[in-house]
Amino acid sequence: MGTPSFAELFPRGTNTTTELDTKQTPHLEKGHDFEIKHSWDGKPIDHDPIKIKMRWHFERIPGKPHKRVVKVETRAPFFDDDPPNEYAGPTPGLWNYECIELFFANQKGHYLEIEVGPQGHWLCLLHSGYRQCFNDGKEIELQVENTLQGSEWICTMQIPLAYFPGRITKFNAYALHGSDNERHFEALYAVTDGTIKEPDFHRLEFFGTLDSRRIIPEGYNRQPFNDMKYGDMWAEATKASES
Repeated sequence: MGTPSFAELFPRGTNTTTELDTKQTPHLEKGHDFEIKHSWDGKPIDHDPIKIKMRWHFERIPGKPHKRVVKVETRAPFFDDDPPNEYAGPTPGLWNYECIELFFANQKGHYLEIEVGPQGHWLCLLHSGYRQCFNDGKEIELQVENTLQGSEWICTMQIPLAYFPGRITKFNAYALHGSDNERHFEALYAVTDGTIKEPDFHRLEFFGTLDSRRIIPEGYNRQPFNDMKYGDMWAEATKASES
């Protein structure tokens, strides 16, 4: 059986509903939960772990494309580092500040990079290969809500389905804080074989396995999702990898 086309899934556009949107499968009920407990090179961290919870979320919106997102909640210590000078919103260079980064990749080397900071800054970058980013992050929206509860930072974000490359199979997450010699780089899946001397979050070979069926309905991630609002954001990258 071949991959269903966009027209087959949505004969009347993405403001219609299919069984994939609402069917609760055993995989989707599980979702994904992770904890960052180590530095990028495998050393134990000296504070509470960063917790990451990911679930599929569908919401009907009358008269507009329905919401199909992966809802992510992160809970992390709040270190209260100086924030970027820019107003809250898309912020190039956010990786230089206190932030959490999420990477979703497929076997073709396409990957989505999401960065969020505790003061409302964020960045969404799409890569067609190792550090081959083909957008500047300024044109992509991300729904983010931050709550500071004492020494804890709680972030909830909604990542649109169209942002993900097709057939994601790999994942890694990072947390950064501090500055200069006190800069800390922490990772869900660390580099422990000594081959890398400096942190490099784009090394997909060190990512862990991700079961996409636990955060995206299985029929939706066979190819990049093409919807009415975003179109096919991965069209050029997919075409180049198939040529």
